[in-house]
Amino acid sequence: MADRALAQCPPPGIYYDQVAQVVMPRWGNGRVTLVGDACGAVSLLAGQGASLGIAGACLPADQLVAGVPVPTALARYERTWKPVVENKQRVARKSARWDLPESGGQVLARRLVLKLARLPRLPRLDRFFTTAFVGTTPHLPGQSVPAVHGSRRRHRRRTLR
Repeated sequence: MADRALAQCPPPGIYYDQVAQVVMPRWGNGRVTLVGDACGAVSLLAGQGASLGIAGACLPADQLVAGVPVPTALARYERTWKPVVENKQRVARKSARWDLPESGGQVLARRLVLKLARLPRLPRLDRFFTTAFVGTTPHLPGQSVPAVHGSRRRHRRRTLR
């Protein structure tokens, strides 16, 4: 059987792998829900699975500590966190073309962009690529987030309502 499987592979010297992503239409029902990669794996290329899992788990935990009934807390968790995860999944699908170029031309383009990003006179280019490959920071109600002002990037904390 292994011989038949290997016969279906490309010629030696070419490495390939499959990167898959599962998008769940619904995460939970009543007192049961999925968390972390079980409901919203981004991809192995995005490198955000642990962060999203931990941050997402804080949402229902805070609700439960506050005495909110379990079904209500889990429904709020899905309603609040699902758009965040779906955004990260979309960004990961788009950036997969960058991480897994399909042609020699795409490889050359990636190399050129990486060289340009290292130039000292293009400081905004790194910010552009970070947003393109990681997405934006989620801002949730009641969350304290850094506010960035001015060219010196002074930080102050503010609470969202």
